[in-house]
Amino acid sequence: MYMEKNQKILVGEKSSHLLSALSDFEGMTVEKWQRIRKDRYIPDNFLFLAGVAKYPKHCPQANLRFGKELVFVQNFLPYNDNGIYRTRRYGNIYCLYEPEKLFDDDVVLEKSALYLALPDDTIKMVLADGEHRQLKSVDKMFHDLCEQRGLQDFSRLDDVLGIYEVTFKTKSCGYFLKDRTYLVWAMPIGIPDRISGELVKGWIICDINCGVPAILKANQETLCRLPSDEGDKIGMFTMKENTLVF
Repeated sequence: MYMEKNQKILVGEKSSHLLSALSDFEGMTVEKWQRIRKDRYIPDNFLFLAGVAKYPKHCPQANLRFGKELVFVQNFLPYNDNGIYRTRRYGNIYCLYEPEKLFDDDVVLEKSALYLALPDDTIKMVLADGEHRQLKSVDKMFHDLCEQRGLQDFSRLDDVLGIYEVTFKTKSCGYFLKDRTYLVWAMPIGIPDRISGELVKGWIICDINCGVPAILKANQETLCRLPSDEGDKIGMFTMKENTLVF
């Protein structure tokens, strides 16, 4: 489809607040976005995160300037900390709230949103700022992903979306790095095997601190469910009315 040179990249009903630097990001031209997504290795139909850096001096990856604020855009490059290869160069992402101890490669964002990169060089907002801590919003994202990618929902009707702890012992999986432990929202799914015609058990997960998702097979890693009823403490947060509150 032909795109006008100055067309803005954001489509759909959801958008950031007009006074946010994320609104400026969403208003950039298709031409500029084409260069950025090529540099960040963001494929068609993949989800990515963008956010306003809280500590710009400690976030060299945030190099998109809008006024006085710098915007960080997640990429799909492999992680490497030796500086030889052109890599993603970040560890964990924390949106708005941060733990007492941060590692040198961690990124802290004041505002963030999750987007879908569309084939026509536009983007669509999936999770607005803060929605990665809301059960209802994450549940909708998971079910939308199932519909878009032909995945089967294996969750029980009497069971709500759960929060789990997972350590990636086998290998890295997108944002989630090998030998690191994460707290995630998770939903059991069936992944179609195109060759055998079978459904392989798996999970859709997303980090409770930033909302970045991944899909993994059930035999890849072990997920341990955590208590997540009203008032339960989960990491930095407390569960209140199906929302993780700091």
